[in-house]
Amino acid sequence: MKQALFALFTLVYVSLGQQSVLVEADQMEYEKDTIVYTGKVKAVHGAGVLTADKVIIYLGEDKKVKKLEAIGNVVYTENIKKARAERGEYDLNTKVLRLIGNARIEEGPNFVEADEIIYYGREKRALAVSKGRRVRSFYVEEKNEKVGNNR
Repeated sequence: MKQALFALFTLVYVSLGQQSVLVEADQMEYEKDTIVYTGKVKAVHGAGVLTADKVIIYLGEDKKVKKLEAIGNVVYTENIKKARAERGEYDLNTKVLRLIGNARIEEGPNFVEADEIIYYGREKRALAVSKGRRVRSFYVEEKNEKVGNNR
């Protein structure tokens, strides 16, 4: 499960890097250091798709993305990987990804659910926390099809 979480977070990080991303929305507003997309936002990067009610991109002085915020019905999918939450935030400087409010990450049958899931990219570690309900996870081990040396 740790590999599944790391793979998903890596995909989200790569999607925010210097690679091309197609964004569709009902409205886009650009002002100085922010780009705000509202209304049925859909951002596509390769096989990865991010949807949300609103996406805010914060730019640095160099006009490069420094932070991304997705608000309302946030869903990120790529192949069999899926993450969802009420809100998502990613800071490119600190490499911290936060999924807030009914957060869930899944890959195939494996999943983690919590009120908030935080991934610390520099340390390659994740934290799932909940208030008022318990953190839930389910993990199915992959069968190892290696043939052993029988003596």
